[in-house]
Amino acid sequence: MLGATLLRAVVPNISGFLALALPIAMSVGREAGVNPLVCALVVMMTGDAVVYYPAQSSSALVIYERGHVSAGEMLKFGLWMTLVGWVAILVVALPWWALIGEPLRSR
Repeated sequence: MLGATLLRAVVPNISGFLALALPIAMSVGREAGVNPLVCALVVMMTGDAVVYYPAQSSSALVIYERGHVSAGEMLKFGLWMTLVGWVAILVVALPWWALIGEPLRSR
């Protein structure tokens, strides 16, 4: 999650982010004995839950351009959404995936 968060802060385009992060997360997960599917799902949730600055999303850019929010407000909201996303992954998603047959640790 930390790596995906840092990469998402650097790569503004969600498609570019996913194209970079998914193969890396799945490879690292496989080598570490962690379920690669769960790694991919965590990366997708981590990257899709946040927008840190206006250029990361065309809809955010429109709102920013019209002066409804500042870049600082968008960053602050992005940081809060990161925290909410991490909590959701740890408290809801990981137990749910384990319950439906995709545990974090590979067997």
